[in-house]
Amino acid sequence: MQTDAIAFRSVSAGYRKRPVLQDVSFTVPEGEFVCLIGPNGSGKSTLLKTAAGLLRPSHGMVRVFGYDISALKPRLRASLIGVVPQKIDSPMAFTVRQIVMNGRGRARRSWGVPSQEDDDIAERVMIYTNVLELQDRLFNELSAGEQQRAALAMALAQEPRIIMLDEAISHLDINHRQEVLRILMKINREKRLTVLLVSHDLNLSSQIADRLLLMQGGTIVRQGSPDEVMQDRLLSTVYDCDLQVRKDPLTGSPVVTGMLEGSVRKQAVRSRLHVVSGGGTGIELFRRLSIEGYDVSAGVLNQLDSDADAARALGIGCVLEQPFSAIGPAAIGQAAEMVSQADGVVFSRVPFGSGNLVNLDLALEALKKGKPVWIAAGIEERDYTSGREAVSRVRLLESQGAKAWSSMHDLLPEIARKCRRMT
Repeated sequence: MQTDAIAFRSVSAGYRKRPVLQDVSFTVPEGEFVCLIGPNGSGKSTLLKTAAGLLRPSHGMVRVFGYDISALKPRLRASLIGVVPQKIDSPMAFTVRQIVMNGRGRARRSWGVPSQEDDDIAERVMIYTNVLELQDRLFNELSAGEQQRAALAMALAQEPRIIMLDEAISHLDINHRQEVLRILMKINREKRLTVLLVSHDLNLSSQIADRLLLMQGGTIVRQGSPDEVMQDRLLSTVYDCDLQVRKDPLTGSPVVTGMLEGSVRKQAVRSRLHVVSGGGTGIELFRRLSIEGYDVSAGVLNQLDSDADAARALGIGCVLEQPFSAIGPAAIGQAAEMVSQADGVVFSRVPFGSGNLVNLDLALEALKKGKPVWIAAGIEERDYTSGREAVSRVRLLESQGAKAWSSMHDLLPEIARKCRRMT
């Protein structure tokens, strides 16, 4: 009969008033090797801490081998779960051997003198993780990679039924990374050790994992075998960049590649885009368009607007108006000149009042000259004019060929296609 090593049931968790995990449910059968993948800030480390009982859920329940993790006594929890964090700090001058033996202390019934069995287990895991020669060195004097190997040895010394690793191989060189993974895979196969590994390396994860859990925004958006999760469009959407998946000819595992190699070899085409934004809504557009190699202009913006500060910091030409003022004739003239020099116009999720409606009129002039215009979707929620004039003008723009955009992932390829046609 198959036993669930880990079971999440509608779990929400976070830090004080900052929620991270949102209604997460999944199970990990005993003996499975699972990799948690996803972009930074997606909730991977929080999920691991919650699974290990280091963070109490605000809602739902986590069970480990049928036990409610929140009710487990520390010694029983240590016999079930070994955790290797991203970084381990030793406040005292412990040697590597003492650190590793600490793992045996968690597993023993008492904190007395270590037995021969304890010594043998500690020796074995230090050999496995290649830290035996470091056993008399002070832990705090080791390199980051050596510390991670020692931390792994301590967790293995507990002889847990589950081992959870939070980017615990990130500081290892390629040789030791391969060795550590071989150790984990060997124990996983031979002793049915359940492994839950947080990893940013998609290709490595696809080679070693039985199953992948792909996270985004505190939820699991897809779980399954590497073939089921490693899909072009899914990964591109979650990671917000163009990714391609192919099969490794030797292993048959999915391999993820980006578009960087091709883009840096192509001759740059410096298309110019004019961005209409405000209130901080343009900062991400400025950043991404600049990284993609576009010349960017912006405006009309008020002088104290955070978008104006960002444009100045990035060296982006910007039309400015006095703070808390409607756009005047001089600024309109400057903006019209910038739009005439641009190859396209992009509207952020900027709100509209009567004072900045003229930007929509400039976009209409751009469309009449055959220039593409992209407007962030959801104008109905951002129209603060008395007669819903912004909605009416956007509908007119769309009837003339303006395109709505919802995500940066969809917008950037569309801009690239349009600009290629125009060059």
